[in-house]
Amino acid sequence: MEEFEEFWKHYPRKVAKADARKAWLQTKNYRPDLQTLIAAVLAQCKTEQWMRNSGAFIPYPATWLRGERWEDELTIVLPDVVNEKPWHETASGIEAKGKELGLDPSQFGSFPAFKVAVMRQAMKAA
Repeated sequence: MEEFEEFWKHYPRKVAKADARKAWLQTKNYRPDLQTLIAAVLAQCKTEQWMRNSGAFIPYPATWLRGERWEDELTIVLPDVVNEKPWHETASGIEAKGKELGLDPSQFGSFPAFKVAVMRQAMKAA
């Protein structure tokens, strides 16, 4: 149970330790090594969900273990979103949308002209 204690030390929500210990034993055949678990916990501690509302959305450690939450992907890819903003609010998003629509910024005299063309083409495509 030394490894469990090390996991417990790093897990930010210290509730229902007995249930967490039970989940630790239940998942021993398929959970990864301790370093992988701790790395996943530390990475998830930096996510908006875990930091929001004073950690109210951090799962209980037993739930985290039973849910194999070390496998969670931390990056969410939303279509037409660049740097957490809609594509039309960032230069890189406009360039990506332009490329998707077959428009090249070098064909236009200025970026604003390119942006207008991308917006028009996107409206037609919608």
